[in-house]
Amino acid sequence: MATSFAEAAESPLDTTGRPITPSRLRHAMNLNILVGAGGMAWCAVCTPQAILNVFFKNHLGASAGALGLLVALTQLTVPFHLLAILIYSRLRTRKVFWATAHIAHRLLGYVLAGVALYVAQGGEKSLGISIITAASVSSFILAMVSMAGWWSWMADLVPEGIRGTFFGRRSAIIHAVNMVWFFGIQVALDTLGKEPANTFYVYAAVFAVGGTLGILDIVLHVFIPEPRRHPADFQVTWRRFFRPLRNRNFLWFSVSIGIWSFATSILGPFVAPYITAEDGMGAPNTWLGIMYVITQAVWIATGTRWGTIMDRFGRKPVVLLGALHPIPIWIGYFFMTRSTYIYILPATALVAGILGLAYGNGVSQLMLTLTPQKNRTAFVAWHCVLVGLIAAGGSMVGGQLGDALAGFRTSVLGMEIGSFHIVTLVSFVMVGVSLVILSRIREGREKPVGFVISRLATPGIFRTFLNMSVIGSGDATSKRTARALRTVEGGSGDLAAADVLARLDDPDQEVREEAARALGRIGAADAVEALIRRLTDPHSSIRPQAARALGRIGDPRAVPALLECLSGGSEDLQEACAHALGAIGGRESVRQLLRLLGEKRTERVLVSGAEAVSKHGIVEAAWEILPRMHATANPVLRRQLAIAMGNLLGRPGEFYQFLTGEQTQEGVRIGGLVKRARRALAAVRRRLPADALPDADWDELQDELGRVRGLMEGQSYRAAVEAFYGIVRRVVAAAIGREVPDETALEYALGRDVKLGLGFWFIMEIKRLLGKTGDPELLHTDALLALYFLGTYRLPPDREASDAD
Repeated sequence: MATSFAEAAESPLDTTGRPITPSRLRHAMNLNILVGAGGMAWCAVCTPQAILNVFFKNHLGASAGALGLLVALTQLTVPFHLLAILIYSRLRTRKVFWATAHIAHRLLGYVLAGVALYVAQGGEKSLGISIITAASVSSFILAMVSMAGWWSWMADLVPEGIRGTFFGRRSAIIHAVNMVWFFGIQVALDTLGKEPANTFYVYAAVFAVGGTLGILDIVLHVFIPEPRRHPADFQVTWRRFFRPLRNRNFLWFSVSIGIWSFATSILGPFVAPYITAEDGMGAPNTWLGIMYVITQAVWIATGTRWGTIMDRFGRKPVVLLGALHPIPIWIGYFFMTRSTYIYILPATALVAGILGLAYGNGVSQLMLTLTPQKNRTAFVAWHCVLVGLIAAGGSMVGGQLGDALAGFRTSVLGMEIGSFHIVTLVSFVMVGVSLVILSRIREGREKPVGFVISRLATPGIFRTFLNMSVIGSGDATSKRTARALRTVEGGSGDLAAADVLARLDDPDQEVREEAARALGRIGAADAVEALIRRLTDPHSSIRPQAARALGRIGDPRAVPALLECLSGGSEDLQEACAHALGAIGGRESVRQLLRLLGEKRTERVLVSGAEAVSKHGIVEAAWEILPRMHATANPVLRRQLAIAMGNLLGRPGEFYQFLTGEQTQEGVRIGGLVKRARRALAAVRRRLPADALPDADWDELQDELGRVRGLMEGQSYRAAVEAFYGIVRRVVAAAIGREVPDETALEYALGRDVKLGLGFWFIMEIKRLLGKTGDPELLHTDALLALYFLGTYRLPPDREASDAD
């Protein structure tokens, strides 16, 4: 990303007074991703997750209650986050204190390695359990007292508009590295640790390497700049200290995440031990690695995508979607046996990969979005405290339940149910409670969850992401960018709206035009103001494209600008504005379009206005459309006017299919319309009084339709028009209940049903013009429109009721 000197001068400053230019920011973000891989490697082995939990419970012999206590005690260290508010308010920089505390925190890896060596040499396992518990608590206290500084540092450094995308990419890359790390550990445990004496040495090596990588992560953070902090960060009062607790939206967000964490903590720590334990599934450790690889591989593929979705649609819907992921996984556990786990475990890992990262990254991003910049450290600290305190009881509840129900076995609908499954049910219910609360959180700019799901479920979602990588790239050629823009469609195309919008000012004319068209196809409401500016700018080269895009978006805000441009500008611009106004609709748009039909304009503009107004069923437009259709010598414009006439006589947009297509299909089209006309006449007959027309006359009309088909297929269009006049004239007489002259019948028909009156007027006019019409194609069009009217006309239902009375 290039930057100008002006941009660099306006860049935020770091704590040394140097500007954090775009190039420095890019370098810092890349370094953050690199060192983050070491931090993740440390977390994978040194925190209560699969590896440490299996070591603690299955190899050191800790009970479920002891494992639950370990997890709970580490979570109960969260109140130390509040000390971070006071500590960071007295420090000019966050980096030094955070690094010092976190290096000490990461030394836990060497403690775990020492315990493994101690037990390998005959030490007491119970003492090892106590040491790990005490060391973990001490380590987590140091993490809690400093962690908020890192989050506020990163929130200040990475712009909010790209924060979700950055952290998504960061997670994808970090998990790619960690996938290899985790799987390698499981393979090492199953191969090198087959002998019990060797197992503890393998664990010692794993913990030691993890500890080293974790410390290296912190040390390399020194090269990441820290932006100067907001002055309010140094003004901590008791009111500011407790302000997060008075923000109801933020408070309920933290509570909902806490309840979700509580629910998943009831079961989470015991899943890996259950899968590998002899009294559980008895699976090899490698299966944990296989599950991890599947999950991580999917995370790698989707991490950046979820970040982009958060940046475009909001964090909350992504969090809600991700929060659902434990439910299908837990349902799978009820069907898992020693013979089926080889199928169920990969499936659950796949679900966790698709949605798990959406929740993990989404929560942190939504938390940062809900925190004000000037008091961010306090908000981050309180969020961590509330979530940790609520979640802390979950593992203890799960551990106590597991111990209390040890040995419990029953069968329900052929499924073996044990203590593990009862704990799963409890977790299931609590997740539901958290989702109800979370759904009430207000982010402010998020899209509804249903909207996001509908976009993600579209078949073109993968193509959209590929297009975004081209459209947003600074390396793609103009031709390639234009091609990508041409394939952006609605649905998932909403994701690309911001990238497309940025291309409206591209140096290449074709790219600018395709960007405007793409915004119209997407229906991007956020682009309306930008498109209006291009439309009204006399120097813009994409005014017609902007007008058409505004019409497709359909936002009434564009109407004044479109009306203004309808009165001047090029023929292309006026034509585009007429189409756009017709698409948007509204009283003022239709009124101006009707006025346009009576003005002296070019044929193209008048035809566009006619097409536009006809879509709204404005009968008055017919008085202008039909004469112009007979007057123009341009066959393309004549067809456009015929379609506009068809919009008024039948259903908007339908006549197009009867007027176009292969000549060889003409007979099929005419036959289909005649069948529809027969049904239409039968429906009119049922709705009119029995004495409106004798049965013999109705039968004669049906026979006449058969004769008309032969005339049309024989291209005897003049005779067909005369026949149509006779049919419609008798229908009008039956509908109005009397025989009167044509002009009087027309008045009665218009008064009874506008559509009937319009059709009768049309057929009267084309019959009158027969002597002046020598063009066979025009005669064909007239006859086809008359047949189309007969095939689509229906007497309004309310007339049936009134006639019955």
